[in-house]
Amino acid sequence: MLEGSWEAHASTLSNAPSTSAFLEQLEEFIQTLKIDVEKPARVVYARDTRPSGPALVSALEDGLKAAGAEMRNEGVKTTPILHYLVKCINTKGTKEEYGEDTEAGYYQKMGDAFKKLLVGN
Repeated sequence: MLEGSWEAHASTLSNAPSTSAFLEQLEEFIQTLKIDVEKPARVVYARDTRPSGPALVSALEDGLKAAGAEMRNEGVKTTPILHYLVKCINTKGTKEEYGEDTEAGYYQKMGDAFKKLLVGN
């Protein structure tokens, strides 16, 4: 999931009328946001159970491979679990580290929060 501020950029790129227009918009996007293209892109993704999921994942993976991105396919997951995984991955090794970047880590965090809610802490 993209932060809300990135939605306009994603819309511009996805609606580009040609490959050259896409590349021009992408270059403008990189310059405007001062993206360091020397840093490796890391993408974690998942899908829902719709029949179109495997084909969409395959297309995504083709694009990510072409871009040289690091990929992590989480298979079929709920949106809240994917959000949790992204937050954990993006904060790993920092003072804001959020938790273990696994589905089990998500359920542990949710269970701990529920227990605190029950006891009023």
